Amino acid sequence: MPRGGQRRARVVGVVLSAAVTLSVLAPADAIGIAPSRESTSVVSEAGSSGARAAVTEMEALDQAGRVGEPVEVLSLRGESSEVFATPDGNLEAREYLRPNRARLDGAWHSIDTDLAETGDGTVAPAATTVGLEFSGGGDAPLVRMTKAGRELELSWPGGLPVPKLQGNTALYPEVLSGVDLRLGAQEDGFTQLLVVKSAEAAAAEELTELRMALDAHGMSVQKTREGGPRAVDKGAGSAVFEAPQPVMWDSSPGTAAQQTTHTRIAETGDDLAKQDEPGAGETGKLAPVAVEMPLGGDELILKPDADVLKGDDTVYPVFIDPQWYSPKASAWTMASKYWASSPQWKFNGDPDAGMGYCNWAYCKPHDTKRLFYRIPVSKFAGKSVLSATFVVRNTWSASCNARGVQLWRTKGISSSTTWNSQNASGF
Repeated sequence: MPRGGQRRARVVGVVLSAAVTLSVLAPADAIGIAPSRESTSVVSEAGSSGARAAVTEMEALDQAGRVGEPVEVLSLRGESSEVFATPDGNLEAREYLRPNRARLDGAWHSIDTDLAETGDGTVAPAATTVGLEFSGGGDAPLVRMTKAGRELELSWPGGLPVPKLQGNTALYPEVLSGVDLRLGAQEDGFTQLLVVKSAEAAAAEELTELRMALDAHGMSVQKTREGGPRAVDKGAGSAVFEAPQPVMWDSSPGTAAQQTTHTRIAETGDDLAKQDEPGAGETGKLAPVAVEMPLGGDELILKPDADVLKGDDTVYPVFIDPQWYSPKASAWTMASKYWASSPQWKFNGDPDAGMGYCNWAYCKPHDTKRLFYRIPVSKFAGKSVLSATFVVRNTWSASCNARGVQLWRTKGISSSTTWNSQNASGF
């Protein structure tokens, strides 16, 4: 049965632990990746989940043949990838959608996004692939991100209260009258959610144009074709940090839905967010947030949609959801038939998203949703691939009965992908 014993429709929740596993024919150099220069400083003798490990491919293949168990090749370990030698003399590579480890001070650490005070007036996660600090209150920058010697700072227009911390979330209550601010640490970036709790709060002049100071050390910040900001390294010309165009939504159920309560049970049990808050794809009002960047790149201006923010039929709270991350070749998105023109890039910061068709009262609105994942496999070009497996974890099921799920190869996705541009299975 689904969580809570309720019988639900076909939509399922799928979490972001998607991965591709490929069994590759030996010889030992079949993967074709040069060993890391840091392989001599590996700090752990154990592989993932306590599996046996060896530094080089040859050592791992030899050990796997002797002990009859997979052995990880530590020199090929990455933030979101790992390679195992198998007892039958082949190599098995696993490519994950998101990073599951970070290299800090010369050692690999499992990703840990739980926030804690640092002692210097900020709060930070334990282990992420980007340097990430949130304000501990006062006039310090709201967020500081660092990557490859580059630093990006965003500052709130005014002093901040001391945040309440729980898990990966920092809650800054009443940053404006009737408005809370939530920051969420991610594996490779952060989410930012403004919660506008009433019509009186929505009428605040500050929300007409939300201005945030921006400081990008060694980078120029540009607006992308899709409408979001991107911080580009001035020397290399590549993006160090980027964000899709922000979106905002209210708490209305949508015209196609019945007036019933839907309880979103957060996987983390996060009490800083109310359990019945709708996600962007579960609302009757959804709109993009306009982004402006004055010349000089020292300010980021967000212009919320007036109808969603304070329309006559708006249901509060209203949520405004920018997110920033370090760009990677892997990506994911959701296409919604109900919101056919609205991108749902990286699930709008949520850890999972529904999939399939739902016309029950639970679904607000009734909708058909499709999930798309992009996992790079170019490193295996020219190799003899014996088998490939795609794995996702289903967080909960919308029906007590078995339902079929199909996996298709599709055309590419981007932060502008919507139902209108990607509504068919296959090419």
